[in-house]
Amino acid sequence: MVNGRPLIGVPVGASDARATKLAVNRAYVNALHQAGATVLLLPPGPAETLTAFLEQVDGVLFPGGVDVHPIWYGEEPRPCLGQVDEDLDALEVPLARAAVERGLPVMGICRGHQVVNVALGGSLWQDIRADGASSLEHVTSSERGRDALAHQVRIKPGSWLHRAVGELEMEVNSFHHQAVRRVAPGLVVSAISPDGIVEGLESNDGLILTVQCHPEELTAQGWARRLFSTFVARAAARRSCPALARP
Repeated sequence: MVNGRPLIGVPVGASDARATKLAVNRAYVNALHQAGATVLLLPPGPAETLTAFLEQVDGVLFPGGVDVHPIWYGEEPRPCLGQVDEDLDALEVPLARAAVERGLPVMGICRGHQVVNVALGGSLWQDIRADGASSLEHVTSSERGRDALAHQVRIKPGSWLHRAVGELEMEVNSFHHQAVRRVAPGLVVSAISPDGIVEGLESNDGLILTVQCHPEELTAQGWARRLFSTFVARAAARRSCPALARP
């Protein structure tokens, strides 16, 4: 906790193909601040720094970004694979595993949704259309803006995601060409798109909540604000009373 606000770790990766700078979209930080958290940016580095990171933070948010390298789920790269950041993969996959083992609240967004699934033993479609998972376009043109609504999502009644956002259906933005293929052991599907793409995952205890869309860009909508508030409240509860963090 920092001045009574839970501290949320957010991994950061390369901001360009040359990997000369590290960055994360400000929208994630703004959404967490708005929900009552303080943010600690976590850069790639030596493996031993993971323990130090996790001793400091009350939860971890895995943000969007480039593709996850398929080596992490036992596949070779195919031509449909996009840009990858191997240093970021080497940070985030072990970090997700360690955070879950420690019982930290975890939130994943877009790439982060996929990273958590891979870290816990799941796999991905390297490209939704090339792999035949769906013919629906899930990549929205950047000209429409980051808050452009692309399609509907159906939420599983009674799921932790349902309790968090208070909705069973909602319109979301969409900026991904990869998606969850095999769901990791210990995770369950909480939301799907009309074409059956996995749009949400969670653990049975609710400490893991991931979504394929980008709610950090939709905080004008109540459900997105409630999602971040739920995550931050869970992180605060864990620090003040670890037993309360588990619903």
